[in-house]
Amino acid sequence: MYRRFAPVILIVALTMLSAASCTVALSAQSNQRCFAETGLCISGPIRAYWERNGELAVFGFPITAQSEESVEGRSLQVQWFERDRLEIQPDGRVTAGRLGAERLEQLGTPWQPGAGGPAGPGCASFAETGHQVCGAFLRYWRANGGLERFGLPLTGEFTAELEGRPFTVQYFERRRFELHPEIGPDAVLLGLLGREVLQMRGMASGLTRPEGLPVGQVVNVVDGDTVDVRINGQVERVRLIGIDTPESVDPRQTVECFGREAAAKATELLNGRTVFLEADGSQADRDRFDRLLRYLWLEDGRMVNYELIDQGYAFEYTFAVPYRYQAQFKAAEARARAEGRGLWSPATCNGQRSPGATPTPTPPPLGGGPAPVSCASDPGPGVAPETPVRIVAIDKRAETVTLRNVSNAPVDLSGWRMCSIRGGQEHPIGGVLAPGETRTFPGPEGNIWSNSERDPGALYDAQGRLVSYWADR
Repeated sequence: MYRRFAPVILIVALTMLSAASCTVALSAQSNQRCFAETGLCISGPIRAYWERNGELAVFGFPITAQSEESVEGRSLQVQWFERDRLEIQPDGRVTAGRLGAERLEQLGTPWQPGAGGPAGPGCASFAETGHQVCGAFLRYWRANGGLERFGLPLTGEFTAELEGRPFTVQYFERRRFELHPEIGPDAVLLGLLGREVLQMRGMASGLTRPEGLPVGQVVNVVDGDTVDVRINGQVERVRLIGIDTPESVDPRQTVECFGREAAAKATELLNGRTVFLEADGSQADRDRFDRLLRYLWLEDGRMVNYELIDQGYAFEYTFAVPYRYQAQFKAAEARARAEGRGLWSPATCNGQRSPGATPTPTPPPLGGGPAPVSCASDPGPGVAPETPVRIVAIDKRAETVTLRNVSNAPVDLSGWRMCSIRGGQEHPIGGVLAPGETRTFPGPEGNIWSNSERDPGALYDAQGRLVSYWADR
């Protein structure tokens, strides 16, 4: 019950203490207000709205950073709080999200029109929805912003179980009112809809954080799929399982389309945050760079690996064998692709890696292309177009090569060559890669790839043109 009494306690505390309370700390940046409780900050119009309209008691702590989201078909800057989602509209106004309506949908009880009719004693009737608001709820609604802040009533009063106890509640478009007689006869608190809606979204993905996971703190975000985490006092580099983000930091490669955006999104989700680390028995504990291979869960129940794919900042990536959440990750990528999110948007990358790349591969010119080059030739990084197919992994010990079709058209690998440059040998590949497909090709008997020395890989098409380059780091 502590969370429900927290707003009342905080009102008293904030009245007694100065604005420099230890609960809320101001950052060095004058436009930011940061909270040690969640490691997140508010700034700009959202901070101004939060401070002007009730602060902690009304909105709770921020539980995400400000970011761009699609809200009812529009891209808006939003930030989630324990009790609300604040949205910056195109005209600069800040409004509350329609979380009451969304929460009812999540519970499988979407709002229905009420009986309508004249208002009873101490009540107000709303013809738009057919519901009435009465007593303490009506007084609170009128005194704290009314229609603009809370919206129309979507239900009448009813009893709901919250944290194991029954409470009288009523849903509005933007909020849930709760009557707490244990505090006072007319004590109205606002429900934790921001946290509940986000948690339900995570559950809807089919992902639930396991119990008893090791806990760490992210101290550095390397790029979109790699972070440094302090675990039991030791910093470990962690590679996120099941995803691949466009390159943004390798000095030997050009920055790929949406690479910087993917790194920025990972920073937004993870930097400084407490995370829960989940291993996967189907995968190695560490990769060949000695990075831990893990799924990272946030305190609000979301898995970052999944979020990056679902929001269009990462590709689904299967290395060698299927992993625990492969089906959910593939479904998330399919949705992101279908809805044109992030790197799948025609306005950004359209699923391509190379900036400015066309959505489909250019057919070879009549009469063929350049003559095949020797597998021992090393073209070096930064030369290959990395489209329509990209080398995403080479496991030299397992003697496997993983390729991904990053175009929107099937690619026939007949006549293509996958070269081990140090040995000047070919690794067998073939077949047709569907759009977006990732496939791992096993090697033949014997060794092709050098395990003791650097051995880059190069992929050439049937006309001998360099398509992709893998720098052995």
